[in-house]
Amino acid sequence: MADSIRFTEREREFVFGVAMKYMKDEERARDVTQDALLLAYRHRDSFRGDSRFTTWLYRIAATTSLMHLRKERSQPHWQSMSMSDDDETAPDEPRALSASPEDEWAATEAVRFASDRLAEMGDKYGQIFTMRFLEGYSETEIAKKLRLNVSTVKTRAYRARTYLKRELAQALSIPGARASSADHDDAELVAAEG
Repeated sequence: MADSIRFTEREREFVFGVAMKYMKDEERARDVTQDALLLAYRHRDSFRGDSRFTTWLYRIAATTSLMHLRKERSQPHWQSMSMSDDDETAPDEPRALSASPEDEWAATEAVRFASDRLAEMGDKYGQIFTMRFLEGYSETEIAKKLRLNVSTVKTRAYRARTYLKRELAQALSIPGARASSADHDDAELVAAEG
């Protein structure tokens, strides 16, 4: 299965689109895209074909985005100072571009965790989440395919996304990632009904 996986411009654009949803900045999204694609390439053997390739890639991109956000929140922001010509101290060495083994393991675990949470949601929420956010169907298309009202699809998609976002944030211990009380109520409903 891993030999048939190809990373083309199409996959790069897909991952970049996912990263932009989280990062809200093109430069940061490009960094996430590069890291996510490297991670996906390194762990391509973990793609078993149980889900669509884009679903697997989306999970890696989303998790990598969350890891970047977490890392940004935990690191203090330093102001850079320009060195004068007579300053003999060397500039800081550039950091390595590859992720540490700990970061790679954490990303792999987060992808597995997200996959498990989607499975726990069952068809009522998990299927709609997958169709809407991973496969790219519109609410109208999902409603037609599943013979549901569009408002039902929108509500379930929102609740599922809120639930998964909260569960991932708690699992990754992202500070400041608390949901509002309405989001919390929706997430509890998904957990209870899922």
